[in-house]
Amino acid sequence: MTNALRVVGPKRILASAVIGTVLALGAGCSTTPSRETTGQYFHDAAITSKIKARILEDQALEGFQIKVDTYRGHVILSGFVNRASQVREAMHIARTTPGVVSVRNDLVVKSTTGGGAGASSSSGYGS
Repeated sequence: MTNALRVVGPKRILASAVIGTVLALGAGCSTTPSRETTGQYFHDAAITSKIKARILEDQALEGFQIKVDTYRGHVILSGFVNRASQVREAMHIARTTPGVVSVRNDLVVKSTTGGGAGASSSSGYGS
């Protein structure tokens, strides 16, 4: 009976290759603190796309270059705007997008006095 369960020759090589591939694929799908699964990457890309589309549709934010980065559902908004109300609008859009876990505001309000780059309106994650 033990001879019936034993794999020999080319079948053994094929079985080893299949097992090795399955184990490698399983390890590749696991996450580490610094890596995303392929599924999470696409989920984050979808969140980023939805936020960017909503920002482009918003009349108050039209023409501004607001960068959106997403990692595991955590969104970071960065770039320059003219008014604090535009920061609030961009934050609202990001917060109300499905799948968003938190939003970090790195948007900078341009100085209207012409004296520099302006003050940051950063308020951190979960704001």
